Amino acid sequence: MKAKYLIVLGIRPDIINYQPLVNEFKRKKIDFSIVHTGQHYSYFFDRLFFKQLNFPKPDYHLKIGSGSQAHQLGNLVQKFENVLLKEKPDLVFSFSDANPALSGIVASKMGIKVAHLEAGMRSYDWRMQEEKNRRLLDSISDYLFTPTSSTKKNLINEGISTHRIFQVGKPIFEVLENFKEKIDKNKILEELHIFKKNYFLVTAHRPENVDVKRPLGNILTALEEIYKKYGKPIIFPIHPRTRASIKKFNLKVPKGVKLLEPIGFLEFSKLEKNAFCCVTDSGTVQEDTCIFKVPCVTMRISTERSETIEVGSSIAAGVNKIHIVDAVDKMVNRKSNWKNPYGKPDFSKKMSKILEKLDNEICSPKIWWDSPKINSSKSISEYKTKWKNSSIPDEIF
Repeated sequence: MKAKYLIVLGIRPDIINYQPLVNEFKRKKIDFSIVHTGQHYSYFFDRLFFKQLNFPKPDYHLKIGSGSQAHQLGNLVQKFENVLLKEKPDLVFSFSDANPALSGIVASKMGIKVAHLEAGMRSYDWRMQEEKNRRLLDSISDYLFTPTSSTKKNLINEGISTHRIFQVGKPIFEVLENFKEKIDKNKILEELHIFKKNYFLVTAHRPENVDVKRPLGNILTALEEIYKKYGKPIIFPIHPRTRASIKKFNLKVPKGVKLLEPIGFLEFSKLEKNAFCCVTDSGTVQEDTCIFKVPCVTMRISTERSETIEVGSSIAAGVNKIHIVDAVDKMVNRKSNWKNPYGKPDFSKKMSKILEKLDNEICSPKIWWDSPKINSSKSISEYKTKWKNSSIPDEIF
């Protein structure tokens, strides 16, 4: 038997990280479809990434758009159900922690198996919508593909059976390796008239950082101090919500900071790879800079990329302006000789081998559909003994 897969994406990190898997599916002529929920929809947040990564056009576009959490989720449930009824996939892939990942819950409710890519990542910060999404999706997924040994340990500590967990590394590592030549040839540095290792790269987009005046003001003040201290240009590809907040709060962009409109994957990766230091609230940038051996200051008090803190490629500085500047001082004077925690750039090969071994199981109905009815006169232990060699997770007993 050959399983039929459905891949769900909705934001630009999804497009980037699915690229190796989609490429492998195309190479092996595996039956799959792509659903775009449409949470990101502008050219620079969406279509440009499809073009640069040679990513196939989605088979379905749900056009969820922006809006409140409840609005996005409600639209997703209704529209994604219609796709599942039509496609009847054996397995739905959900990626990471943004709202499109909750498509897995819809699939699970309909008795369709679910795989979570980048499972087990934890910030333990319940203020974050992403943390809620991660926990929900991990709890209902049939297969959990986790990037590191620490994320695997998180899942085991939460009671998830080990036979459902597969450590496969980081897809972004393979993407950066695959597009290394194109990244290096990109001309963004020449266009901006900046030089390697002679500029800061900044991103800020998280609601808790940019939707409130005080933290956003602190970030801009910290950038002002960094420019005064180091005299290096600060390149800031600015998120639309951040630009809107600066205008709304009547804040001033300090001298030395060059604002850019959102840019493509190749351009941004080139800027990351050659920066003197990155200052960010993005988890993706934490990963990229760790791989590129570029110092990173994370403007958050928690992170689901704890491995970057552990190996020393990043410092979690929060949004206190003094702490941000102090963290920059520490990182730029730290040797970039940390060990890459993401293994090898072979994510797609590992995934392909695992899925091939699981094919018959994926194509079979969920085991409790065909399980004998539990006789109340028998104890649960009898059934556990009978099914101990099956794929039923221990936690359902």
